[in-house]
Amino acid sequence: MRHRMRHRIRHRIRHPITVLAAGLVALSMLSCAGLDPASVEISQGLVIRDVTVVNTQDGTLRSGMAVVMDGGSIRQISPNREVRLTGTAQAVDGAGKYLVPGYLDMHTHALSAADQQPAYWPLLVANGVTGIREMAGSAALIQRARQLNAERAAGRLLAPEVLQVPGDLIGGAPSAAVAERMVQKHKADGADFVKVVGGSREVVLAVLAEATRQGLGVAGHLPLAISSGDAAQAGWRAIEHLGSGIGMLLECADDEARIRRALLNGEGAKPVLSPEAIVSPMLSRSLDAPFYQQALDSHSPTRCQGLAAATAQSGTWQVPTLIRLRTMHHSADAAYRNDPNLAYVDKTRRALWDKLGQQFAATVPASAATTFSQYYAAQLRFVGRLQNSGAKLLAGSDLGGIWIIPGFGLHQEFAELASAGLSPLQVLQATTLNGAMFLGRQATMGTVGVGKVADLVLLDANPLLAVANLGKIAGVVLNGRYLGAAELDRMKREVADAYSRQPLKNLASAFDATHVH
Repeated sequence: MRHRMRHRIRHRIRHPITVLAAGLVALSMLSCAGLDPASVEISQGLVIRDVTVVNTQDGTLRSGMAVVMDGGSIRQISPNREVRLTGTAQAVDGAGKYLVPGYLDMHTHALSAADQQPAYWPLLVANGVTGIREMAGSAALIQRARQLNAERAAGRLLAPEVLQVPGDLIGGAPSAAVAERMVQKHKADGADFVKVVGGSREVVLAVLAEATRQGLGVAGHLPLAISSGDAAQAGWRAIEHLGSGIGMLLECADDEARIRRALLNGEGAKPVLSPEAIVSPMLSRSLDAPFYQQALDSHSPTRCQGLAAATAQSGTWQVPTLIRLRTMHHSADAAYRNDPNLAYVDKTRRALWDKLGQQFAATVPASAATTFSQYYAAQLRFVGRLQNSGAKLLAGSDLGGIWIIPGFGLHQEFAELASAGLSPLQVLQATTLNGAMFLGRQATMGTVGVGKVADLVLLDANPLLAVANLGKIAGVVLNGRYLGAAELDRMKREVADAYSRQPLKNLASAFDATHVH
């Protein structure tokens, strides 16, 4: 009995040592595996491992991070060694890759094509676009946007979030009273903002005043009847296309007053609202070319710098849509006609664009074409001035216009913004952080952070070194779902295959889903 008792005592004494030894072995194994002994166990959701997270606020980089997502949002960001996956958690290898927020295309006309087959969504998502600001509007489109967002949130639709949509566009209300009633209808229909595309000074000021009373922002084309400064003072929130037409650049000209007066008196081209003029506006503006040239000839760098500074001080947002301006001013450019990405455009629309490009070459006088080209170069320089002055810029493609291909058009906009002088970080901010600020959604968008929505783009190269790296997409996270490069390629290929099988239709049908303003 004494022998058995001594054995039990020795066993009890050795047991804690055995446990400790086993623990040391386990710790050693974790260390060899590169895991922190105090690692957090992740049993579900999506984890992008060993990735470099790009801070869109200041351009700093955090390498070797694990980004944990579940339920459509980012739950945790920790050093990779501190995260251990178990259960059903999905791991994505992010080694050598860079993670940024999803891209926001802040000027599109995509909703009117929402029910086409195929829709624009696969191409947008495959190009990293996780949110769009829709610029065509009506009560029906507002409701369609809400439906699409609900389907997206439920995981039934792979599509960008529709961030904003306006009501019916206000372009030529006959009186201030009518304009006010239109704004009131926007509010009743649930519009996110009011879009103006024209009107007299009285009408525009009435729209701005009523929109303020209704708690709605105003965006759109800047009518010739009002200057950008007066519009900003009255509450105009975002100017599209640098004002559209001769636009804000007119305010850089010493001859501004005379040119503006002449155009308001009808001395230039007559307004044309045909579908062709909407898709390719410069086709009908040859008679305006002399006024564009006069604005260029009397251009004042001092005035332009003052305008950029005043714009920054006013806080008015700018959505230049430079790629839209460039394709308008260079509609006959062979680079667009021969773009291999036209495989992602249906045959009928391609034929329409080709026809309009040929018309531009055949009907726009060479002198006018030269003026339009020079005017675009001046607009590029002005965007650089705006950025350097601290003005607020948003990236938008104006999807729907001539030669603007879904998704790819936004990457062309990135290149144009870089040509205007924006740094790669500033371009990245224009399509991520700035959009979140504009929407008042910094708490959930615009940066890669805990609590933010899980709409992200995984890149193969550092986006802070070159703007082109924003197009080197290794994967996209959409509402918490990971789409790898192979799946994104499949999505694009299916669109191209579907279009290749569709017959060429009457060109008039190409306008059915085109409402570009």
